[in-house]
Amino acid sequence: MFGLTSRRRLTAEVDAHLTTIRARLDAEHLVVEEIDSHIETIRARRAVEDALDKERRTTRLLAEQLLDATGHYPAAARTQLGLPPAGPWERAVEGLNALVDADVLFHIEPDGHISNSTGDEHIEWDRTANRWRLVHDAEDDPAPVTVDQDGSR
Repeated sequence: MFGLTSRRRLTAEVDAHLTTIRARLDAEHLVVEEIDSHIETIRARRAVEDALDKERRTTRLLAEQLLDATGHYPAAARTQLGLPPAGPWERAVEGLNALVDADVLFHIEPDGHISNSTGDEHIEWDRTANRWRLVHDAEDDPAPVTVDQDGSR
């Protein structure tokens, strides 16, 4: 009788554990299904975002090509399209025109310096920085002396 009672009790305990394990597995399957659903939603959103990004890039490229083809760069249109107000060449021209508007007589030297003969400022290329920079000439600096190959000044 002792063996029979223990056997029944053990069988009941095993059945209880199996029921608990089955319930846990069912809960885990529900969690996995929910995670899979979230992953699919994220993938779908990413696909839509990628498609929108591609469309934005294409639209921007076409708008830039249209503006380039017509040769017109109205600031309002560029702003509406999300483009910069002007390209680097236009900004460079505007900078040179600013010198003209300020009645600064200037010339561009063969070595690339932009200077004028009456001012104490010029623009020169800084090789170490690989950038253009504005240089203010000091008034007390002596004028540079040019020496020819034969030693004459």
